[in-house]
Amino acid sequence: MRIKDVFEEIVVGYNITNAAVKDKYSKLYKTIQKDSIQYTNIIHSRLIEKAFSGEIKKKFFLQPRDILIFVKKPYRVGTYSYDIKEEVIIPNNFIILRGINMDQYSYIFVANYLEKVGIKKYIEKNQFVGNLTLDDIKKIELPNIPKEKQMLISPLLNSINERSAIYTNILDNDEKIIHYAIESVIGDENDS
Repeated sequence: MRIKDVFEEIVVGYNITNAAVKDKYSKLYKTIQKDSIQYTNIIHSRLIEKAFSGEIKKKFFLQPRDILIFVKKPYRVGTYSYDIKEEVIIPNNFIILRGINMDQYSYIFVANYLEKVGIKKYIEKNQFVGNLTLDDIKKIELPNIPKEKQMLISPLLNSINERSAIYTNILDNDEKIIHYAIESVIGDENDS
């Protein structure tokens, strides 16, 4: 089944070029960027703050059970994080999948499938190069697996993604520690 047949709404995020200069008429909102997503998780500390003036439609804010797809390489898939308590704007380099058909598909299964297999399979099959469009996303095929079996697979996929996220964080922290240690021992080379 194609994505367009599984979700009620598939939308491109808000045109972020409409962000304003911070002044007394603007309001600050958090926004998502490519680095805010790590293995289907939205990392709160990696959200960025921007000023916006004027009304922004509700459809451009992160909502429960949203699945986000970053349309540029490296393509990433993110899901709504229930620990995010503030309003978060989804920019136009993301496509929002909203209103999943819960009778046929598990939200967690679909997010993990798209992250690990679905987008890659679509790109390889169509010898695709460049940014994904709304039409591309709508055409991506989801496997026809009974929901009960999706629910059995989902915890495994979640565990793999969580393990990958932890490993990536460890590597990031190791690089920072190494850089700090070298600077502490050697100091600034310009001081010599």
